[in-house]
Amino acid sequence: MTAIPERRRTPLRPTCSQPHACSIEVRLAVLQRTPFFADLDSAGIAEVNRRAISLSWGAGDAVYSEGERAGYLYVVAHGRAKAYRDTEDGKTIVVDLLAPGDFAGGVDTLGTPRYGETVEAIDTLCALRIGAEDFREILIRYPQVALRVVDYLTGLLDDARTTVTHQATRTVTERVAGTLLRIADKFGEARLGFGDSGSAGTLLELPLTRADLAGMTGSTAESVSRVMSRLRREGIIDSGRRWTAVLDRERLAAIAGHAEHPQLFGQPRLP
Repeated sequence: MTAIPERRRTPLRPTCSQPHACSIEVRLAVLQRTPFFADLDSAGIAEVNRRAISLSWGAGDAVYSEGERAGYLYVVAHGRAKAYRDTEDGKTIVVDLLAPGDFAGGVDTLGTPRYGETVEAIDTLCALRIGAEDFREILIRYPQVALRVVDYLTGLLDDARTTVTHQATRTVTERVAGTLLRIADKFGEARLGFGDSGSAGTLLELPLTRADLAGMTGSTAESVSRVMSRLRREGIIDSGRRWTAVLDRERLAAIAGHAEHPQLFGQPRLP
């Protein structure tokens, strides 16, 4: 078995990086958007905020690394991050992309004795960190949070089953289209001026490589490249260095959900 090289953990900085500042308004707004705490009133959100500390990381810094003992829950307040795993053959598989309001990490309460992935800042990242004991106290004091945690754990199981089913029954084209749609919904910005016609589109300013998409879709970089090239030729997407734009969301959604109709591409579909 090939050993996975240990990643150097970047020291934590105790305050948020400029130009963003985690004001009390930002902290409370982010916690209210976090699924675990969505049912809390203002007093409950204030109590969670009291138990959280803000930390920041620069682009490329690791918030935590795969295999480390878990002990903290992180709520993204500003910036973006990616979660990935290293395989035994040295490959890196991206498993999630994180935006403000998303949470990462884990504690024993969530059945996570060790972190199952590395989370790395894509750009300047600010997050609120809640320790294991504080999170346990929150669960005891607010049963509605505990119920949200149960729903979350159930959802993880459902997602795992769905992923296995999709990888066994859906084509690479469908999986790539579906993944692009999810990323567009989460990170996209409506823009004008794409292509010669200046058409509207949804811009994704993310350093998302073909290997990253391959990891998220259970495919290979080569297969993803073929699909992306096909989507570009058909005018469904456009892309450049560190950006992708969805130009025809309706057709992309149709491909993601109904790729059994090859006329959506105008050519025989890819496997």
